[in-house]
Order: sequence, then structure tokens, then C-alpha cells
Amino acid sequence: MPRLTKLPLKLKLPLIMVALTGVFLVTVSLLVYSMAERSIRENAFAAQKIEAKSGAQALAFLIKAARSDVSSLAGQPAVFRAISNFERVIGMVEEDDPVAYLKQIYAAGNPNAADKREELTDAGDGSYYNQSHVTYHPTFLQSLRLNGYQDLYLITPAGQVVYSVKKQDDFLTSVQEAPDSGLAQVFQAALETEVGTVAVADFAPYGHSPDAVAFMAAPVLAKNGKTAGVIAIQLGTAGVVQALTSNLSGGTHQNIFVVSSDGVARSPSSVEGLFPVLQQMPDTPQIQAVALREAAQLEGVPSSLGERAIAQVMPLELPGLDWSLVLETDEHAAFAVVGRIRLIAAGMIGAALLAAIGVSWLAARSVTRPIHALREATNALADADYNLEIQGLARGDELGDLARSLDTFRGKLKEADEAAAREVVAARHTEAVVESMSAALSELQRGNLACDIQAPFDGHYETLRENFNRSLERLRSSMAEVVGAAENVGRFSEEQRGAATEMAHRTESQAATLEETAGAIRELTGGIRDTADRAGRMDETMRGARSEAEQSTDVVTSAVAAMDQIQEASAEISKIINMIDDIAFQTNLLALNAGVEAARAGPAGAGFAVVASEVRALAQRASNAAGQIKGLTSASEEHVSNGVAMVGRAGDALTSIIDQVSAVSGLVTEIADGVRAQSEGLEKIDGAMHQLDSMTQQNAAMSEEAAAASQLLQNESQSLTDIVGRFDLGSGYVSAGAGFAAEPQLLSA
Repeated sequence: MPRLTKLPLKLKLPLIMVALTGVFLVTVSLLVYSMAERSIRENAFAAQKIEAKSGAQALAFLIKAARSDVSSLAGQPAVFRAISNFERVIGMVEEDDPVAYLKQIYAAGNPNAADKREELTDAGDGSYYNQSHVTYHPTFLQSLRLNGYQDLYLITPAGQVVYSVKKQDDFLTSVQEAPDSGLAQVFQAALETEVGTVAVADFAPYGHSPDAVAFMAAPVLAKNGKTAGVIAIQLGTAGVVQALTSNLSGGTHQNIFVVSSDGVARSPSSVEGLFPVLQQMPDTPQIQAVALREAAQLEGVPSSLGERAIAQVMPLELPGLDWSLVLETDEHAAFAVVGRIRLIAAGMIGAALLAAIGVSWLAARSVTRPIHALREATNALADADYNLEIQGLARGDELGDLARSLDTFRGKLKEADEAAAREVVAARHTEAVVESMSAALSELQRGNLACDIQAPFDGHYETLRENFNRSLERLRSSMAEVVGAAENVGRFSEEQRGAATEMAHRTESQAATLEETAGAIRELTGGIRDTADRAGRMDETMRGARSEAEQSTDVVTSAVAAMDQIQEASAEISKIINMIDDIAFQTNLLALNAGVEAARAGPAGAGFAVVASEVRALAQRASNAAGQIKGLTSASEEHVSNGVAMVGRAGDALTSIIDQVSAVSGLVTEIADGVRAQSEGLEKIDGAMHQLDSMTQQNAAMSEEAAAASQLLQNESQSLTDIVGRFDLGSGYVSAGAGFAAEPQLLSA
């Protein structure tokens, strides 16, 4: 197989086009197929999810409507009256066994079929129960038919079913007979729940029904707020299946049902015969998701349909019911469109490849043949053969553009050869112009501004000569104006330098005066600041004196209180001494009486007389000592009284001193505040003087700088005049400052 680079273009180009077209078609087809497949899968899952959500909403609406209806019926006075009346009239039936009689009338002896017993409204037996039945039965029958219930019950608080719409085997029985049944469970829950709450029992076997049923119940209250009974309804699986399949369109390829978290089916399959209600479901991924109460979207899972399927798992939020919805769709039916698209895409790719091969071959030949012709024309132009006919000039494509471009190129080659001869003649004229311009520029380099070119140039070079001469004329005029301006600058700078020098002298004098004034204000500010400091210290001293005086007043007050306490103690001591004096006096009297009695006793009382004499002597001494202590105490009381009076006068004097010290302290404080305010004002003035002094010093420096700048400007003006004097402006331009003139030099080419 030859290398691709060695193949001729007539073979290489078709092969490349076919390869590119095939790759493009295959790539695009695969992309379109993958996008279509993904879109179909997404649409299938989205449609399944919508159907599952519709079924969930319909089921939630069914359960919510049933709960709402039960709660509404429980709150109606007619239901309370119906329970009360039915309970009361059962006992009024004039039969030995009223319950058996009523069951015979409305159930066993009902003229309608077993599944049509509710059609009997009036039994015609004239009993009070029949009158109540005629009154309330049409209302409950209508509610049952409107909502699709299996049955409706009125139950007394004792648990007796006093009324049911369908009159099945549980009519006039006690719910306590089957305590594990759903009806018994919701009855007991309703008795224990709050008003407005509905008790729910999930689908389970019921002894009085061949199928699994669910129950809802709510308490019925009397006017006094006590529970008068329970109203309950029975739900069948048919209503649940109908709600789930209301928006289902898959036929036997789809199955929808509800499952509790324990994996038990709470509704039969929507496809008839797959599995009944209450069947334990196999441990598939969708049932595992139900056990976890998780929403899931699964693909390729085993299903109850017996095929691989896609499945939707959607937990339901239904109070009292632990349900999750499961929707299974056969995978082959859901993705049948994908297989058809795959076959269509393969066929389209094959047909497109065959068409691409033919079209590419024809297109390549239509391109390669003109290229060969253009190659021959290009080789002829390379050999300087301008007479060869170029083919393809009438084509409207890129090859035609190339042929026309080649034809244009041939014309330009001819023109280039003719222009080469003309360029030789023009080169000689250009050389003469260059020589004239070089000579004039040399003169201009030496400073000669009068070097105009007088000899005219050939052709368009004449414009160059005229422009050069006009430029010289304008340059001479500008240089003359510069000379005059330089002289004016020198004169004005001299005047400015004099004014700046004089201003600098005046500014320096002003700065010296401001500096002296600022120094005087600074000294005055310092003196006032010291005065303010001394006034402040004096104020602090007066405050201290006042504080000490106030403390002395407290001490005097304490001393007066202590003197009063001493005086009171002295008075108490005086009382005690008086008591001791009285005791001594009484002891003396007793001793005297004892002496008298001892004398009467004679010798037998001699010893007692001696003792009485001693006691009398001791009493006398105690009386004398008490009298001395009393005298001392009286003197001490007088001294204490004098001390109290003196301390009081000292306290009054200290109070007067404190008032005077307070007044002086206030005056000193006011003086200190005033001096401090004056000090702050002078400090501001001092700061302003400092700022003014600094600005004056700066103005003086700027004046000196302006004088120096004027001197420099004058020097620069002189230098500018010297520089301009180097140029020769010709006879028509004379410098007034430099006094020179130059004759113009005329150059001829």
C-alpha cells in the first residue's frame, strides 16, 4: 500500500473527503443516538414519576376526604341523636330478644340480596327502631355511596354496634367479641383520643368480611361534653386501587401498589392476579427502599411483573398509615423506542457513507482537474511566457478566483518589466535632487539660515524644493522673534529681581518683629500658666483643709456622744451607791436590833452580840465609803457636764470654720478656673503667633528664592541671546541686541 503522501491529489482528496465525511456522520449519529436514548430514558422516568405522584395524590385525597368526612360526621348533632336514639329504642322493642328480632328483620329476613341490604329503609314493623332507621338511614346511605365506603357504623360507649348501613354479620354485635379486629382497635382509640382526631386501623383480615379491610373512627360527644359513642367507617382495597390507577396508562406493563415498612402489601396489585393484599413481598431493591422509608428511582430491578423493570418508590405521608407507593414499569416496554432508534441510526449511517463516497469522488475530480491546468499556467509564467491562455477564468468558485488572480499576476509581471526601465531614468533625476538637498542641509548644519535652493527640480521633486524654502523662511522669522523675546525676558527679569530683593528685605524685617512679639506672648503665657498652676495647688490645699475640718467635726460629735454616755454611766453609778447606802443603813438597823436581842438573852447571847457589833461597824464603814463615792461621782458628773458644753462649743466653732473654708475654697476654685481659661486663650494666641511667624519666615525664604530665580532667569536670557546670535538670518533680519547681519547664500542645483 503506497504512502498517503505519495498518492496523487486526484486520489488523495476523495479518500480524505470520504474519511472525514464518514467520521463526521458516525460521530454525529452516535451523539444523536446517545442523546435520544438519554432523553427517552429521562422521559420514561419522568413520566413514571408523574404517574406515581398522581397516584399518591389521588390516594392521599381519598384518605384525607375519608378522615375529613368521619370528623365532620362525628361533630354533627344528628349523629349524636342517632346513636342515642338507636341505643334507646333497641330496649323498647317488644320482643324477648330484641337483638335477634332486629337482625332477623334487617339482615337475615331482608328482602334484598346480601350485598344489597342497604336498600331496605322502612321494614314496616311499626317499631321505634324502624322509625329511627327511617329517619337516619338515608343520610348515612348517601354518605357511604358518595365516598365509596364499605360500611358505616354507629357504636355505643359500651361497644355495641347499634347501626350499620350494610347490615352485615357485624350488625348489632359487640366489638369486644373480637378485640384484635381493626374495628375494635379504632373504637378503643377513638374513646381515648381528643375531639376532632380520627383513629385509623390499617388493612387487616376482618372476621365479618371475606377481604382485608381498614377502619377509621372518631368520637361523638354529647351536649355535656361526654363521649356519647363512636362513628366508624370501613374501607376496602377497591377504592385504593382505583385511586392509584386513576392516571395510569401502562396497562399490563405497569403495576402500582402500596406497601408498609414491614414489606406487607397493603393493596392488591393493579394488574389482576399478581398478588393479593397482605402478601409478604419479596426482598427486592424497591421493597428495601420501602423498609427504609426512602424515595427511590430504580432501573433493571426484578418486579412482580416477572420481567426486569424500572421502579419508583415514594413514601406517603398519611397519618396513622405507614405506607409507601411502588410503581413498576416493564423495562422492555418503557425503552422500546430506543431499539427502533438504534436500527434507524445504523441504516442512516450506512446510506450516508455510500452517498458520501460517490459525492466525494465527483467533487474531488471537479477540483483536481482545474488545479492541474493552473499548475501548467504557473510553470509557463515562471519561464516568462506571458502568452499562455489561463483556463477557468469564468468559474465562480475559489479555483476561478485563483485563475483570475493568476491572470492579474501575469499582467502585473508585464507592467513590472516596463516599470523597471522607467525606474532607471527616474534614478538619475533622484540623484540630482539628493545632491542639491545634501548641499543645502550642510549649510543649514553650519547655522546658515539663508541657504535657499534656487534651481528648480524635475517632476514631483519641485514640491520638495518649495517646501524646503518655505521652511527656511519660517525658521528665520521664528528665530528673529526668539531674539526679541530673549531681550524682553532679560529686561523684565532685571526689574523682577529688584522688586524681589526689596520684598525680601521687608519680609525679613517683618519676620524679626513677629518673632519678638511671639517671644513676649510666650513669656506672658508661661507666667499665666504658672499662676494657674499655683491657683490649682492652692485650691487643692483648701480642699484638704476643708476635709480635715469636716473630719474634726465628726471627732467632736463622737466626743460629745462619749461624754453623754459617761454622764449616763455616772448617774447609774449614783443610783447603785444610793442602793448600797440604803443596804448599809438597813444592815446597821438589823445589827442594832440584833444587839438589843443579844442583851436580852444575857450570857447566852454574848457571842451573838459581838457579831452584831462587828456587823454594825462594817455597815457604818460601808455607809461612809458610799458617801465618799457619791461625793466623787457628783464631782465627776459636774466635770463631765462642763466637758460636754465645751466640746459642743468646739463643734460649733469647727462648723463655722468649715463654712468659711468652703467659701474661700469656692473663690479659689473660681480664680483657678479663670486663670486656666486665660492661660488656654494665651496658648491659642501663642500658637497663632507661632504659625504667623512660621508663614512670615517662609514668605521671606520665598522672596529670597524669587530674587535668586530672577537672577537665574536673567542669566538664561543672556545665554539664549548668545545662542541665537550664532545663526545667520540673512540681510532681511537684524538683531537689535546682538547687532549682526548676514547675507543670504543662494545655492544652485
